Amino acid sequence: MALLRRIFGTPKLAPAEKKSLKREQVNDLTVPVALALLEGGFIGVIADKIYDVPAGVLALLTSAAFIGNLSSYLWTKVSSARAKVPVVVGLQALTMACLILIVAAPVNAFGTAMMVVGVVAARCLTAGTVTIRSVVWSLNYPRSIRARTTGRLHVFTSLVMVATTLVCGPILDTNPGSFRWMYVAGILIAMIGILSFSRIQIAGELRHRVYERQSTSKTSVKGESVGFFQILKNDKKFARYELYQFLSGVSNMILEAPLIYLVSRQLQASYTVSIAVTMAIPFLMRTVSVPIWARYFDIVHVTKFRTRLGLVWVLSHLILWVGALFSSVIVLGVAQAISGFARGGGTIAWQLGHNDFAPPEKLSAYMSVHVTLTGLRGALSAILGIALYVGWSNIGWLPDFQGIGGHLFLLAALIGTWSWLGFVFLYRDIRTIETRTRREVRPDMKIE
Repeated sequence: MALLRRIFGTPKLAPAEKKSLKREQVNDLTVPVALALLEGGFIGVIADKIYDVPAGVLALLTSAAFIGNLSSYLWTKVSSARAKVPVVVGLQALTMACLILIVAAPVNAFGTAMMVVGVVAARCLTAGTVTIRSVVWSLNYPRSIRARTTGRLHVFTSLVMVATTLVCGPILDTNPGSFRWMYVAGILIAMIGILSFSRIQIAGELRHRVYERQSTSKTSVKGESVGFFQILKNDKKFARYELYQFLSGVSNMILEAPLIYLVSRQLQASYTVSIAVTMAIPFLMRTVSVPIWARYFDIVHVTKFRTRLGLVWVLSHLILWVGALFSSVIVLGVAQAISGFARGGGTIAWQLGHNDFAPPEKLSAYMSVHVTLTGLRGALSAILGIALYVGWSNIGWLPDFQGIGGHLFLLAALIGTWSWLGFVFLYRDIRTIETRTRREVRPDMKIE
């Protein structure tokens, strides 16, 4: 019990921080009910079984979250020097409005188009929420306990998403057409959390808005750019970090649509089993692992964190490969459990890792670079993954290709290994620099 309290216990927070956390918890107990219905592992199964969409549409739906991330830099511009909470509230409300398109989509080609538009638009708005919320966390929670604090929010999110999909799966097996009422219920429940988030106070926000305003005005006067490419050019370590994370993301993102295609269509698993393997199992394991990874993240640099995390990803890909070769849903489920354990760490590192590189006045800019690159690799990887898995024919001058099938999972493991080696060498370089400067930049951070 003592160990469980250490892992899942509440970090010590000031009264104002506790109040903000409680309001965020309400948000993360309600809004994810609707967001769970946007996840590729859920909407992809519905699209496959009810709308009988082509493999390319499956790839588009599973990549919608990453396509949405391409809008991150836009949301950074929109929210710069503005109060962050009203912007987040507006984005979450508009996300719920997009779900109405899915509710109204008829089962035909036009309905498929409505579904795709609704999912992609909702994901663009969600990307804005993620980008801006990272600033809220950076201002409201100290670095030494930030991962554990936000980790608790991720636990709530994951638990709600798992519960939502586990309830919905058996209902869909009984009555597939009931999916529309699920989205209506999700929208209504989410509105409670959006109202709660509107009451959050951000510590030091006025000072931070001045930082952002001054940063913008200085670059305007000097004619300098703090845009996407300039950040990567000026911060070499951050650029390397993003490169290796790009590779790690590709190794994971090329698998989601092929996995849905394999489980739902080729193995003909039920709604419950398909959703469990593609979404519920990894989300449940993510819930368990987030607090464990969070404690580790709070005491090390993100590059060292990634060296540990990368090995778990590679292991999950190798087991997926075995499951695909033997057409075993059980082995695929085991692989997804390990993948979910890694996702817990990936969630923490993805949300907070850029803070170990960004100066205070550029938190939003660094996060938007990070999110935009996530969108780029996700949009490309989903299409690449399904194309490599099922192949193609009659595409212009390209020769017909039958696909590599389950060997795609082995390819993912090789790319993941490449990424892991990159983080190993980057961490080694950063540790050398930090040792020389005797931790002048971040004295509270353990590099060894």
